[in-house]
Amino acid sequence: MSLPQEPVCEPAEGQAGFLRCAAALAAGARLQLTLLSQNLDRRTYGDEAFIEPLTRFLLSSARARLRVLVRHPGQAMLKGHRLVELGRQLSSRVEFRELPPERQLIEREYLIADEAALLIRESPQELLARYYPQAPLLAREQLREFETLWQESPSAMEFRDLRI
Repeated sequence: MSLPQEPVCEPAEGQAGFLRCAAALAAGARLQLTLLSQNLDRRTYGDEAFIEPLTRFLLSSARARLRVLVRHPGQAMLKGHRLVELGRQLSSRVEFRELPPERQLIEREYLIADEAALLIRESPQELLARYYPQAPLLAREQLREFETLWQESPSAMEFRDLRI
């Protein structure tokens, strides 16, 4: 009997590396993307290199979904944010929630695609993140934490479209 292999981990160094891996993860997603972020750093989540594959993913299937948990939604709303605008345009496929106050100590940031791929950074100040393009066990483990947080979190009212 052979032991399970360690998943391949690609280092994602600095903001450019994190953006490259986030874009690759979005491009490879088929049905579900989940994102836990501190403030939706616009250098990553507002960059065309991420928005373009994310938009393709969201439009690829009527079942494609993006769920976003944000620690500080107000910071993301200071100036127009492309991910927030995309969420408003595709509101049936994108949902934003805010971490509740008792969970505000969570600093990790991660993106999970289809219970299979994972990009994770332990804190926003970390220069090195880990990208696992094919790690279902790790992705599912992180997704379990996300699901618990998601159930505890209210809708992020800041991201609602307030057209009158």
